[in-house]
Amino acid sequence: MAKAELDLEKVFYAHRGQEGAGAYQAIKAQAVAYDTALRNACAIPAAGTPGAVMPSGAASCYVKVTEQQAVEWAESLSGPYAQEAARNIDLHIALQQKLINAGYSFSPMDKADGLYGDAMRTAIKTWQAAYGDEQTGAISDDEVPHVQKLGISRAVRWANQPPEPSLSSDTSAPPLLRIFQLDMLGIQRPFLEQFTGPAKYVNHYSDKTTTYTYMVKNCELTAYEQGGKIQGYGLKITPSCSVPLTPFIQNSTPTVAELTLGDVSAALNGNARPVSDCLESCGNAADPNIGLMEQGSHAEDYVNIEVYAPVVDEKALNAYANWRDALRKHETEDYILNGKFNCDGKYAAEGLHAMRNVAVKQLFVGWGASGFGQYINGQCGQ
Repeated sequence: MAKAELDLEKVFYAHRGQEGAGAYQAIKAQAVAYDTALRNACAIPAAGTPGAVMPSGAASCYVKVTEQQAVEWAESLSGPYAQEAARNIDLHIALQQKLINAGYSFSPMDKADGLYGDAMRTAIKTWQAAYGDEQTGAISDDEVPHVQKLGISRAVRWANQPPEPSLSSDTSAPPLLRIFQLDMLGIQRPFLEQFTGPAKYVNHYSDKTTTYTYMVKNCELTAYEQGGKIQGYGLKITPSCSVPLTPFIQNSTPTVAELTLGDVSAALNGNARPVSDCLESCGNAADPNIGLMEQGSHAEDYVNIEVYAPVVDEKALNAYANWRDALRKHETEDYILNGKFNCDGKYAAEGLHAMRNVAVKQLFVGWGASGFGQYINGQCGQ
């Protein structure tokens, strides 16, 4: 009986979410009428009736009528609300817990109970905005795997347990995992080269940055040195060349190779800005890039994060074109050519929406910026 009731309430809340606040009273009236009809049909005494005894067969009758009502209410649902209503209640609970753990629920009363009330709808919309999707307040089937990638936010983790120990000194860990740790920033290059061996390429830049490119088990790693210390690391991402972002954002997401740009944005709670080094008249010298940049706060030890992808595959090409077309509807060619969209944030939502499903191909973490990031910052006078 409890399971049947919970499944009905799941559909009821989907119906409530679809219709909106203006229909709450009418929906509540439907629920009251259903409850009365149920008790009459199954001869169930009213709640609180002294000495009441459940008649024989009431339980099976209750389950049957409740399931019929769930089917009837579900028939009026469409889109993500219909998908939500059809979803297993255990998956509902797991998705809610992901949103709560990742810091998207701001209500202390919110709990993972399988029912999506107003506070949970707000949490879903907040996640959808950070991921770059339409803010429906209902998780679609396409969005489910992306919510499942969420980890535990820095605030939630630090409130409940101390930070995880660094893997830099764990000799049994893979070299890349040992390198992509907070305490590997600010180190001397000879210490790094105990992990990497000698550099394959060395490049010097006018801002006194020197980059060292290493091949670490066939993975291309770039170290950014300034003032005699390693300030950041870049990595070309492939399925076998990937690292988790956990040390830098305290959010136990999968490794970067398993994430899209939208997933990274959501892991960063929507604080990263979408950027591109070129959206118009780019020429043929090099492929343009699209991506995200987040400037680290004191809570993140001022560590900046960049993720981006060259515009070469179908998803990246479509994202690039969609963002450019959104800009063309409202802005002049000069606005696009000068990269003002990277600086003023006017079209950040459109950019994130366009690129949300593009796979990450490049990663930078550190106190400075990659070459891509330096170019974007230069456009914005930073």
